[in-house]
Amino acid sequence: MQRYLLSAWIGLLVLTFALWAQEKKPDKSEQKPAEKGPADLKLAFKPNDKYFQKLSSSTTQTLKIQNQDVKQNQEQEFVFSWTVKSVAADKVEIEQRIEAVRMVITIGSNRIEYDSRRKDQPENPVASFFKPLIGATFTLTVDPKTHRVLSVQGRDDFVKRLRDANPNMAQLLGQILSEDQMKQMAEPAFAFLPPTPVAVGGSWEREARLTLGPLGSYDAKYSYTYLGKEKKDSAELDKIEVKGSIKYKPPESAQAGGLPFKIEGGNLEAKEITGTIYFDSQKGRQASSDMTVRLSGKLTISVGDQKAEVELEQTQTTKVETSDTLPDDSKKP
Repeated sequence: MQRYLLSAWIGLLVLTFALWAQEKKPDKSEQKPAEKGPADLKLAFKPNDKYFQKLSSSTTQTLKIQNQDVKQNQEQEFVFSWTVKSVAADKVEIEQRIEAVRMVITIGSNRIEYDSRRKDQPENPVASFFKPLIGATFTLTVDPKTHRVLSVQGRDDFVKRLRDANPNMAQLLGQILSEDQMKQMAEPAFAFLPPTPVAVGGSWEREARLTLGPLGSYDAKYSYTYLGKEKKDSAELDKIEVKGSIKYKPPESAQAGGLPFKIEGGNLEAKEITGTIYFDSQKGRQASSDMTVRLSGKLTISVGDQKAEVELEQTQTTKVETSDTLPDDSKKP
């Protein structure tokens, strides 16, 4: 049972990372010749403009604990709606709503599933965690010049929903869902464009940190390269290549923070991240993106008085698709 709990909680790292990281994987489709002048890639904010994004990710994870392999697979799908509420010179207010969630976790021979669109959804631990997410609404204040998220409203209600449904996770949720971390999780939806016009082959960089309390933290570095225009799905889109790395840091003090175990140390690392973002200049927003991240390393974990070294190998692919209407497969039957 302890090994099952350990696998499930380490899976929380995967879930949080999937919500945070949305930078994406290159493909080899044919590109048009390079443009002569620099491209001025800017987000467009129009009052009452509404669109939807479907984030799908697949994670394969192998944990080696006490010379035994524990395999875990996750399939996740989140559907968000975005509505521009107000636009000013120094700030833009955007409402984000969670419309649908699907999660399938397979640990060994145990399969647990939750789908918010199913009427006959059985009760299980995954359902109790994700059900309160449906309908959760946030108001993000974004700087239209820097694309930084200045504030997130709705965080307190969101955390309360999760705490009421999962009281045993109350302490952990309060730490990993701080307002600062909510801002960090939201920024990848906006902060991927260059600060100034960029020519084909031009590059820019971004750094980010995600702190997860007793689960440790991630420091990420991303490098973006503009590859020019490309015709995709009958539209002329701007193609951006993404490369990066992620370094895990264990918590500064080995406190359980409501977890059934403590992380004493670790050296998880994603040395290479590859991805692609397609940007729609006509609509002023991301059209699609996909990413592949391979994470590996070791964690030293204590459960009670016993310490164990956990070897982790993980591959995660994530895809984001933007549409003007709610995806058909995201509607309830």
